[in-house]
Amino acid sequence: MQKIVEITDKKMIKEVLDKAEYGTLALCIDDKPYSLPINFVEYNNEIFFHGAKKGKKIDYINKNANASFSVVEAYSLLPSYFSTDTGNAAPATHLFKSIIIDGKIEFVEDYNEKAQALEALMKKYQKEGNYTPLHDSMYEKIITATCIYKLIPEQTKAKFKLGQAFTKERYERVTSHLKERGTPKDLETLKLIEEFKRV
Repeated sequence: MQKIVEITDKKMIKEVLDKAEYGTLALCIDDKPYSLPINFVEYNNEIFFHGAKKGKKIDYINKNANASFSVVEAYSLLPSYFSTDTGNAAPATHLFKSIIIDGKIEFVEDYNEKAQALEALMKKYQKEGNYTPLHDSMYEKIITATCIYKLIPEQTKAKFKLGQAFTKERYERVTSHLKERGTPKDLETLKLIEEFKRV
């Protein structure tokens, strides 16, 4: 990983995790990998998931609690000609923010912690509210029946590739093409390129 794109700022990392609608949870047993897209919430510096109490992922976790979780926030795709007019394909790239969290998974058995995790999930995915809070007794049966598990981070790595290594010439050429193409994603990318500019 290039040092120039490494991010260690916890606030910036949390912003990506809070914005992401889903990530990829990677598990492994007996040299057989298994990964799945899954929604989640970062709460109290841990990553919480929910689902059924039985199934393939539960079998994997029971046999090996080590896991890796990744989130990607994609920005503009930069065709090679955005960076050069030589016909060289090598400069083609994609700008992004990514987080990889390695750690161990634990099942949450405490009822109050399960309710708090589900409340955090609701606040993330239904920001407008309009629901009865999860501490209400109406949820006791469903909370008890739901499997809540969490990834306890041991190592977190973040990489924001947003043009930090661009030369002045490449910066000017790329930003000119992004302005010309002008999609909403391009305009958002332009703001980030400017924010992270190091030339």
